[in-house]
Amino acid sequence: MSLPKSPESPKLDISDSTLTPSRSAPSEGKSGEVAYPAEEESEHLNTDGRKAWEWQSKYPDEARIKIRYESIYVGAVFVLCMVGIFLTWRGTLAMWATTGCIDCSPTTFNQFSYLFFAGLLGGSLFGIKYLYKVVGRGRWHLDRLTWRIFSPWISGGLALAIGALMDAGIFGVASTDAKASSYFSVGFIAGYFADSALAKMQEIANTIFGKPEKDTSDAHHDSKV
Repeated sequence: MSLPKSPESPKLDISDSTLTPSRSAPSEGKSGEVAYPAEEESEHLNTDGRKAWEWQSKYPDEARIKIRYESIYVGAVFVLCMVGIFLTWRGTLAMWATTGCIDCSPTTFNQFSYLFFAGLLGGSLFGIKYLYKVVGRGRWHLDRLTWRIFSPWISGGLALAIGALMDAGIFGVASTDAKASSYFSVGFIAGYFADSALAKMQEIANTIFGKPEKDTSDAHHDSKV
């Protein structure tokens, strides 16, 4: 008695592309050296227009020295912000500023101190972010030096003004919360987004004082020439 034949199992085709490794094998270059294919880079990786293993700086020595000084400066401003916030929280600045002053309020001083240092912190963080971006992308130049120096301090003063306007109810929102985190948050947002804060202040100025009329005298003069 013969046994029934079992069905033949399908043959495995080892030449199928699905079974081959996804990474191609190294190839031999013209010089005899083995050239490996570049690894797939993440779509979120910022290459700054550089090839793999290209690590040397494209800036000359003079530019690198100035970039290093600017980096130290923005880093020092950041540290100053943290020290100022700590001394405000500890009450040291208020105690030093209100010593011998009967009408001075340490609470009010702390509120505006948080506003200023938080705005300065936001401006310094924005400056640090801007600096490493333009340096990495080859867009750093000396003509922006003045902006990079004064930008954090403008943010600090702007945050101070925004906090005072908000406390006065100019924005339609009066600050009734005396928590330090509230003033810190307002100051940081105003400092980091200084351009938006300035635009808002421009709207308020136009509402209170009226929008300035555009001077068309020059344009009228040019049309006659």
